[in-house]
Amino acid sequence: MKFLVLLLGIFGATAASGEIPAETNPIDGRSSEWLRYDDGSAAWVAWQGQFRGVWFNLEDFVPGWSCGVDIERTEMWFYHESTYGWDTADFYCEIWNGESTGPSVRIDQVRLTAVHYAPVYAEYAIPLAVDNNFWAVVNTEFSSGGWPSSISDGQNSSVAHSFHSDSFLSWEPWTTPDGLSNYFISVLPQEWSLDAVTWGSLKAAF
Repeated sequence: MKFLVLLLGIFGATAASGEIPAETNPIDGRSSEWLRYDDGSAAWVAWQGQFRGVWFNLEDFVPGWSCGVDIERTEMWFYHESTYGWDTADFYCEIWNGESTGPSVRIDQVRLTAVHYAPVYAEYAIPLAVDNNFWAVVNTEFSSGGWPSSISDGQNSSVAHSFHSDSFLSWEPWTTPDGLSNYFISVLPQEWSLDAVTWGSLKAAF
């Protein structure tokens, strides 16, 4: 098992099973303008998979939304557990278009450095135009073992939106003992535009 317990009254786990308790403070003040699937409560640290990503479906946020959007920033959270120390803090933040089966067309890649239990941002001077289904991916190719390690919740989601992969060809839902859980990876879109909705409807009609 390649994940660690991070939080909240989970005791008696052992390092041999790949789970250890650790303390963290609540993540407060997160803006509702960001698109995210995590529930805001950090519960697990994950380093499984060279690639860890969140699949975004814009209809989950604006029902009936059939076109894309421009995104201004990506936010990712990491956790450095000394027992399982990182061999590097560098990673790629990548934005891809793609359906739930996996990323298919890369839109952007930027090299960043993770920090412990604080947000790391990819800033886009020119907002990235993405489809209504797209991915935000942490690529840990600089590491020998999936580091820097990511944070996820433990909410037992009904639909998988967070996935991991070693091959990039086959993606597995991120599942903890709590069930389907979500990485703390979110994106900030530009203001939703009625013009964009209208234009999307016109494109569909013609």
